[in-house]
Amino acid sequence: MPKVWFANRCVKIVPAGSEKDYRSDTVYYTLQAGDDIAQLPFWFEKAEEIQTLEVEASDPEKAFADFISGLKVEVAGGGLVRDGRGRSLLFWRRGAWDMPKGHVEPGETLQQCALREVQEETGLEHLSLGEPICTTYHTWRKGDKLILKESHWFRMTLTEDEPVKVQTEEDIVRARWCGPLLERLTLRRAWPSIREVFEA
Repeated sequence: MPKVWFANRCVKIVPAGSEKDYRSDTVYYTLQAGDDIAQLPFWFEKAEEIQTLEVEASDPEKAFADFISGLKVEVAGGGLVRDGRGRSLLFWRRGAWDMPKGHVEPGETLQQCALREVQEETGLEHLSLGEPICTTYHTWRKGDKLILKESHWFRMTLTEDEPVKVQTEEDIVRARWCGPLLERLTLRRAWPSIREVFEA
């Protein structure tokens, strides 16, 4: 089951009986009959002293659906872009390293959305769309609403050398092409959901 990120903290919903690693920064809870799991995101958002909450559920898929039922869900597509030298493209945005992504427009497939958003945010035109990588989930505040962003990530390859022209109106400050060593160092200051994409 996926992790839901609240900035650098997360909630994991796992099958009942899952093996525990008993980390000191994790709270473990077994879901009980009658628990209102739909209220859990709002409680966890304020429980800043808890780094990770791991919830055991007999039906994790239903528990996850209940967990996000009170949130406004925004679906997005994005890409892990690599050039001909195998370097990955990362952005500095809102205080952390990120990757290009954006909302699905009406009538778009996830693949069409991902390619369009990457082209818009990078200015790159010569991109080849590859296989899906994974889906990540993170929350953010928009006024009094707690939003869940469901981001679908795809592999992409830059097929011709061209300069990156970042979309500054999307709060992108700068871009960086990263080889293996620089990638590992850069990801230390990336959003956790971005590190999940690389791990996948």
